[in-house]
Amino acid sequence: MKFYRGMFICFILILALGIYPTAALAEENSDGGTIVTAIDAQPFVETREMLPGDVATDPGWPDEAYQNDTMNTTAVFSPRLTAPTSDNDYYFAKNIFYLAGYGMPNCTAYAWGRAYEILGSKPNLSNGNANEFWGYNLNSGAYSYGTTPKVGAILCWDGSSCGHVAVVEKIEGNKVTVSESSWSGSYFYTTTFTAGSENSVSVGGFQGYIYLNDFDPEPPRDTTPPTLSNAQITDITDDGFTITCQVSDADSGVASVLFPTWTDANGQDDLIWHRATINGNTASYRVSYNQHNNELGTYSVHLYAYDSAGNVACSALSVSAQKSITCSYQTHVQDYGWQPWKMNGELSGTSGESKRLEAIEIRVDNKGYDLGIEYRTHIQNIGWQEWKHNGEISGTSKQGLRLEAIEVRLTGADASRYDVYYRVHAENIGWLDWAKNGGSSGTEGFGYRLEAIEVMVVPAGSPAPGSTIRAFQSNN
Repeated sequence: MKFYRGMFICFILILALGIYPTAALAEENSDGGTIVTAIDAQPFVETREMLPGDVATDPGWPDEAYQNDTMNTTAVFSPRLTAPTSDNDYYFAKNIFYLAGYGMPNCTAYAWGRAYEILGSKPNLSNGNANEFWGYNLNSGAYSYGTTPKVGAILCWDGSSCGHVAVVEKIEGNKVTVSESSWSGSYFYTTTFTAGSENSVSVGGFQGYIYLNDFDPEPPRDTTPPTLSNAQITDITDDGFTITCQVSDADSGVASVLFPTWTDANGQDDLIWHRATINGNTASYRVSYNQHNNELGTYSVHLYAYDSAGNVACSALSVSAQKSITCSYQTHVQDYGWQPWKMNGELSGTSGESKRLEAIEIRVDNKGYDLGIEYRTHIQNIGWQEWKHNGEISGTSKQGLRLEAIEVRLTGADASRYDVYYRVHAENIGWLDWAKNGGSSGTEGFGYRLEAIEVMVVPAGSPAPGSTIRAFQSNN
């Protein structure tokens, strides 16, 4: 019982292998130079082996019946490296070998069909066995011939009882790749061998090449992606930002540049593939927040540059999209009183007049955010005063006391979206460096007056407006 059960399983496996197409197989022959790749994608068609003396009866159709809209004889040659399907007329419905019952897998049916496909019209080749192709062409004078491989040529052997034919698809240096089919082998396969070793390939008995025409070889495919550099986001305003990059491609040319963009909020529900405008080597696009549900916060931007061959180069950026917050401030100056309001890094106070600052007010236009500002000053004879908020006076009035230092910080749930920078001009020192987010700016223990101040609010993570090394000096 075990023996019969084993035989039954083997029979089922053999049957399955005969019914279903197999995967591509590659093997290197014993000579170390020939590589055969078999692709048994065989349609379910009935055929029989072509034996010595067999002839495929020509149906006698007029030449017009074979005409097809395909590559003409002056076109660049396009190699076939995959098996034809059963709806391909060159190999089936209009193939004289298939119509006579000698369809693929048979080398004659394949070579005749491939010649038909290359020329776009009925080829003037033998309708006998493979070992008759060479002699038929010599007698008919239909095509030129020789022993040097050329793309699109029919390679002929007369070894064994029936010979063999194949078609040259690629020539790379001294390596020749042919496509073929054989009754005793695969429905479709390719063989790569060294030019000059034809007599040791296939069935042997190398006769030569039948040249269907002189074709230009297929140009090498461009596999080099475009160059993408200097990707950046600029011009960040209350309504959007601009994406730019430099792109170039010397081989195929830049076909398109896309900037897929989305916000961190709610996943990628606002993802848009923005198509850039290309001007010379610069690709750019202006993103509007209203294209992305008017969402602010972190935007992710990817950059894809495609060339005409389909190669792509990629890069990625991110930007914190925030509304521009206006910071306004005014100072009370010795002998002058309150000066006009200044904003966004403008100088408030005096320069070169030796006038002390005595008080300050700071406020922000929060643009609807939960955002405020608070500040405190170090005052002559008093020291650090308590924190003041959003336009309140910090300092003294009519007491003639100088400001010596200041600290400023943002408040509210949205404070983390922004940074506040500030710097002061101090007596005997000049401009100190920038302080940030509550750091001390000015002096302590020297009795030096503040004479001017600059304040600005920027999106969190923005570069500092200048050096931040020496913002405060203390003598305590």
